[in-house]
Amino acid sequence: MTNKERLYLLSFQEISKAISSTLAVKEVLDLIVNKVTEVMGLKGCTIRLVNPMTNTMELMAAAGVSDNYLRKGPVDLDKSVAEALTGRPVAIYDATTDPRMQYPQEAKEEGIATLVAIPIMVKGKVIGVMRLITAEPREFLMDEVDFACSVAELGGQAIVNAQMYEARVKELDFLKALQQVFKAINSSLDVQKVMSLLVKTATTALDIKAAAVRLLDEKRKQMELVAHFGLSDRYINKGPVEADKSIAAAMTGMPVSMYDVASDPRAQYPQAAAEEGIRSILSVPISLKGNIIGVLRIYTGVPRQFSEDEITFIASLAEQAALALENARMYQKLKGEHEALMSDLYRFSGYTRSI
Repeated sequence: MTNKERLYLLSFQEISKAISSTLAVKEVLDLIVNKVTEVMGLKGCTIRLVNPMTNTMELMAAAGVSDNYLRKGPVDLDKSVAEALTGRPVAIYDATTDPRMQYPQEAKEEGIATLVAIPIMVKGKVIGVMRLITAEPREFLMDEVDFACSVAELGGQAIVNAQMYEARVKELDFLKALQQVFKAINSSLDVQKVMSLLVKTATTALDIKAAAVRLLDEKRKQMELVAHFGLSDRYINKGPVEADKSIAAAMTGMPVSMYDVASDPRAQYPQAAAEEGIRSILSVPISLKGNIIGVLRIYTGVPRQFSEDEITFIASLAEQAALALENARMYQKLKGEHEALMSDLYRFSGYTRSI
């Protein structure tokens, strides 16, 4: 075994050990880019993951390159890393002249000569790219590419492990949150109290910016705010929310997500949302006896694509909101019937005493 092979093996073992001992994916990816840069004699190394919503590669870890270069602009899926996203390594010998490079001028200013893009794959699907960066033109040997591919595979496994763990933790948090709301519904007929707890619970469990419940005022064709958490008075008072605009689709009975509120034509107040720091909004219908009576709205401070589990959790909260409203309605109905019955009884008692 050569010294280089021994070094690669030791590095591979160190990364494998880190993956088995921690679920902190950022820690593992930082270790990977630093270790690969060191043992392969590179200028630097980066790891980016695919964001299908924005069609860009989001930076997860980097070593050996400047912040200015990392902030050069979004890395598109259909440019310099397109070939790597097909599942095979791609070498760019001269990063300053190769037409596949998205930012050749920035690469030149950074002192980047050669770049190799290694796909990060999970279960046969490319989820990201690890890029090897050199300061001098370099032809990579097959054993070097094989080592980088093996390390990239470890990175993919670390991401999967972290995602599985986070999913289980979220499930537990969601169950606890639902139990808390259900307990409140069973112990109180105060709709305002229950709704306030519901929006606070949603905000905390989902780690988001804010949440709100709006109910439909059919006469005014507006969505009236009944509870909110995390929103400023300025945003709350921005103006009426009309049922036929940004949440019209949700009123048909389906969850509706706006990934980028600032550019989504369905948003009624995009400027107000931008000033409030709102980037994404999810609207989930509140249904009572087959009729849509309102929406539970979720607001995030960063662009966010909600998972199926998150949408299911939010829909469950919306069902609890409907249950709270139904309980209050039934209570008011029974209370009215009881008062009417007692009134009739008093009148009958008065009548019998007068005979």
